[in-house]
Order: sequence, then structure tokens, then C-alpha cells
Amino acid sequence: MIRRPGHQADVEPPRGVPTPVPGLDLDRAATAVVAAGGSAARFGHALAAGQAQLAADAPVDLVVTLAGIAGWRAGVLGLRDDALARIVDVPPPAAAAALGLAEADLRAFTDRQRIDRFWWPGRTASRGYVCAIGGFAGFGGAWTAPPADARSLAEPGAFAVRTARRWWRVDADVWGSRLTELPAEPTAAAPRGGGATASLVTFSESYLAGVHVAESA
Repeated sequence: MIRRPGHQADVEPPRGVPTPVPGLDLDRAATAVVAAGGSAARFGHALAAGQAQLAADAPVDLVVTLAGIAGWRAGVLGLRDDALARIVDVPPPAAAAALGLAEADLRAFTDRQRIDRFWWPGRTASRGYVCAIGGFAGFGGAWTAPPADARSLAEPGAFAVRTARRWWRVDADVWGSRLTELPAEPTAAAPRGGGATASLVTFSESYLAGVHVAESA
């Protein structure tokens, strides 16, 4: 179980600083990442790690593609599909470094991600816990009451949860999450059969909700 908001895959603190590239406004890119729900610090770290595996004269278009992958790694949910589609255009050492993966794990990661948005090589070690969301507003979190009545929604990676009389939508994947207040109680999705099953779980007297994946038997 995770005891504060965050993702289990974020084991390495973001420290890297990307190398300036003519024609690519890194400050603007970082601002866009934050506006889309990601972390500017993690974006910079991921892009710097990927750039370190490219030639110094790498084409700008290649660095732009790498920046999109870094944006996904920084928690921008909307970049997931594009990053998975274009990751083949980036040399594997650079793509793996940007994602914080060993190069040997890159193929397995991309293959599994296409069917399971919550998979990464360390999920088994985390006992299926992917991320924690919410937290007490008095400590910088999102909620003034503990979450309850969690349920899955129809869209992949989407859940709903109630805090007191307010309903929230949770969207998440392995790297990022987003909270949106809903106008009314949503309808739960029908159970999905087969494969790993993700759910949003709540804990007694906790202000956190967690995405957990139970592997199929």
C-alpha cells in the first residue's frame, strides 16, 4: 500500500536537466506538461536521460519525438497513445532511458502497455499497487473527506470515487493520474473478463485511494 500520493514506478528522484536544442522551446514544453497534469521536473529528467543516449547532432525531429515520450513519462496521460506509437522511431537506448527502464525491459514494457496501461517491470514487487491519489487537503492533497464507494468506469484507466457528497473521476496509467470532479454519481462499468484487473481501492480512515491490479490466476 502507498502512504502518500504518487506512483510506485517513480523510484528515482528527478534530477536531470535537458540539453537545449535549436528549434525546441524546452521551457514552453515543460509548461505544457504541467498544464496537462504532468511534472516539469520529471519531464526534464526523462528528456535529459534520453538525450544522453543520442548523438550530439541528433535531428531536432528525433528530439521532439523523445520529448513526447518524456512527457508521457512525466505523467501526461494524453501522450500515452502517441508515445507508444512513435517509440519505434527512437533508438532503444534513448527510449528506455527516457522511461527509466533497462533497455532489456523496453520491448516487454511496450508490448504489455498496449494491453495493460498499468504494467511496468516493478509491479509484482509493489504487490500490484500502481499509484495513490487524493490525500488530505490540509496536507496539500485533494480531499476534505476520506474516499469511498470506488468503482470502475467504462473507459480504460477510468474510475470514480466519492468523498462525502462529491463524486470524482480518476484517470490513471503507470506514470500519471488526473482527478476531475463530477456533477453527479456515475454509472459503474460492467466487470471485464480475462487478464489483469485494475480497481480503485480505498482504506478505512485514509484520505488516499489507490489503483491496484490483481493478476489473473
